[in-house]
Amino acid sequence: MRYSLSLRTAAIAAFAALGGLIAPSDALAQGVTTAAINGRVTGQDLAPLASAVVSAVHGPSGTSYSTLTRADGRFNIPGMRVGGPYTITVSLIGFGDESAEALVLALGEN
Repeated sequence: MRYSLSLRTAAIAAFAALGGLIAPSDALAQGVTTAAINGRVTGQDLAPLASAVVSAVHGPSGTSYSTLTRADGRFNIPGMRVGGPYTITVSLIGFGDESAEALVLALGEN
């Protein structure tokens, strides 16, 4: 039995084989150049605090990021510069501001 491939069939087969070597998820993973922080803001009674302002300032560059906490007190700030140090401040009307300093972020960290 003989097999005969046309040029078009051979090109399609080669393209399909190459597509199997480079998965879309592999290509996307190579683009990660940032980090993120997340957490949960609570009061002294450990009840979640909604609508608190969470801000992060990258000391060397002065780049500032901020977000509000959700109803469950949780927050996430994606797309942050890698490195640090960062100063993180949480503020909410009726509560005193709280800060944490010297936070350093690694590539892809969340």
